Amino acid sequence: MADENGRIKSVVTDKEEIIECQVVGLTPGVSPNVSFLNDSGIELGRGIKVNRFLETNIKDIYAIGDCAEQHEPIGNRRPIEAVWYTGRMMGETVAQTICGNRTEYKPGHWFNSAKFLDIEYQTYGWVFSTSGKKTYEQHFHWRHPAEKICLTIAFDKETRQFLGINTFGIRMRHEIFDRWLNEERDVMHVIKYLKDANFDPEFYAVYENEIAAKFNLEYGTDLKPEKKNWKRIFAIG
Repeated sequence: MADENGRIKSVVTDKEEIIECQVVGLTPGVSPNVSFLNDSGIELGRGIKVNRFLETNIKDIYAIGDCAEQHEPIGNRRPIEAVWYTGRMMGETVAQTICGNRTEYKPGHWFNSAKFLDIEYQTYGWVFSTSGKKTYEQHFHWRHPAEKICLTIAFDKETRQFLGINTFGIRMRHEIFDRWLNEERDVMHVIKYLKDANFDPEFYAVYENEIAAKFNLEYGTDLKPEKKNWKRIFAIG
């Protein structure tokens, strides 16, 4: 919907909900441009079909990056991942293979980061949308009352195992969350040591105490955030 000057003022959803806004972003997704290979003999799907070693069906021909499509998705990942860091990891993997060390592509835990205008977004592990949330998944959400800052933590309802985190407006350390996911830490550990994961430079405001207070209120815990510890951060000692 437009205002009197022809500028965006709101969006009307299919449920007739009106959402006021100043910007509308359209995200059509990515379609690999592989039609030039139609008569090549290389197996195609939406992209170029590859196995776990990023090999096509033709010997010594590989595909990596936005055009590569896994025959079977790796875990919860999509068969095609149009993300720069996966393209880099695929390149490193194929380089090992063509240099004589045949190596399987193992991307590890999902992560991504982006910047929308002035808001930084990061995700580590899996935090599914409300409509796609798994039956075992529970979300803890914290939002700053005034600033454009929030986070959502996903964890297992029964075991409380940490599954993933989304952040807006707070920069976090990839290595810390990757370690916690590998160690299968619980959500209480994440809340308690969240300061270790904060990557914002000095003089930035920190919000771990407020986050822990909301978690304690919702789940009846008494967690107190630990001070940032560089030995823990870099796993020294």
